[in-house]
Amino acid sequence: MKKFFLAFFSLILVSGCSSGTFHIPKQEYQTRVQVLGVLPLMVDRNSQMNYPDKEWLIDRLASSAKGKHLNLVEELVLKKGYFDVRALDVDTQLTTMSLLGRGSAHDANGRPAGYAFDTATVMEIARRNVVDALLVVVFSGEQVSETRRSRTKLETLTTTYSDLLATAAVVDRNGQVLWQLTGDDAFQPFALQYPDFDEAYYNHTDVVRVKNVSMAGVEPMLDEDPDRNGVRTLPKMYDELFQKIASGISPGLLDSLR
Repeated sequence: MKKFFLAFFSLILVSGCSSGTFHIPKQEYQTRVQVLGVLPLMVDRNSQMNYPDKEWLIDRLASSAKGKHLNLVEELVLKKGYFDVRALDVDTQLTTMSLLGRGSAHDANGRPAGYAFDTATVMEIARRNVVDALLVVVFSGEQVSETRRSRTKLETLTTTYSDLLATAAVVDRNGQVLWQLTGDDAFQPFALQYPDFDEAYYNHTDVVRVKNVSMAGVEPMLDEDPDRNGVRTLPKMYDELFQKIASGISPGLLDSLR
């Protein structure tokens, strides 16, 4: 009996570790979204980050993200929260332009608060692929005000940093957003800028400069590395993002109790 209660308590903790925000009750979500269509990962080329190699980064990210939604589908299928999860085959560039054309709102700190998805595009994709809702994942470059610490955790610098973020949303076939991963929940794949506390320390100054991570520093974050058996593995940034999304939108055993 003791083991049963420990297992039950652990299940409650796991089921409570979801991410993102539902805009309808979870039970209603489970009823309405039985078949989920997963779009290819998108990159917002109109985002406002201030990064010297912006075009290179966007092109490199788009290349890296190609086909990765298949891994996200696998993650969602493992959760067994849907009748069916489908990877959708669309023209990524054209779909991005039409779906995200109305832009994104931002919160007070500059984090994306959610895209105003084009309803006609959503309805057409959902109808053509016979799905109840679409899962849309978008990478964007943003100007974010936040506090960052030194490696020693002793110094801090609050300013505006250029940041690469990923947001996600589940949109039903009529264009209603049912769930979002935005704002403070938005996922940071890796830092594009950093405060150089070491430079300030060795130059005996209180002025801390914000520096850009070089292309050489970005490349390893996007590359697949072979494991011990020589099989290419998913980059850590995608693995962590997909786990976060899957934990947020996969209905759990105890959702009906909440």
